[in-house]
Amino acid sequence: MSWNLARGEDFLPNTSLSELKRLMRAETKAKPRLRLLIAVHRKQDKPIDEIAEACGIPRRTVHGTIQRFQERGVAASNAAEKKGRPPHLTKRQRLRLLKILEKGNPRAPSRLWTSKEVLALIKKKFGVTYTPQHVWRLLIACGFSLLVPRPRHYKSPGKEVHDAFKKKPGSSHDTTGRKVLLWAARMKPRSGSFPASHGAGPAKGAVPRLP
Repeated sequence: MSWNLARGEDFLPNTSLSELKRLMRAETKAKPRLRLLIAVHRKQDKPIDEIAEACGIPRRTVHGTIQRFQERGVAASNAAEKKGRPPHLTKRQRLRLLKILEKGNPRAPSRLWTSKEVLALIKKKFGVTYTPQHVWRLLIACGFSLLVPRPRHYKSPGKEVHDAFKKKPGSSHDTTGRKVLLWAARMKPRSGSFPASHGAGPAKGAVPRLP
């Protein structure tokens, strides 16, 4: 932590006290306004402890704010923009992938894609490795919908048991087909884009398609 912090006229030498006050009055957001208030006090040659007491904040916060003003100038009143990790595929690559997917799977009679096939396609065409979960998020965000549920577990009851259960009065547990219809109805493909999506997708092994 640096203790050699400017104060008075040496603090923000290219910005006058009146300009700092004007910027503070014009600021509508609470945090940038507080940072500018700290700058005003420092411009008035006040020590860190006095500024902390006047603003009702820890002296460490005051120290860090003054230091950022020295490093970035008046722009430090706003938090520095934090850039996320760049996408694995460029915008042009995402558009190209979208066009390939919309043409359908040439190796399947149904023209449908599985998540494993899309994962392998991305690896082959662009040399990028995605996880199955990430592939599902991309497919869902792009407008693909769940068409075929994942394979039934070998220990699950047979079709006769399910049919008998469905026939019981008041039974409302037959939701698989309803979920598929909702996916198809809600998901609409976005032409010319391949946006990111939040949250995990459906279970691995199901087959997505364009509705």
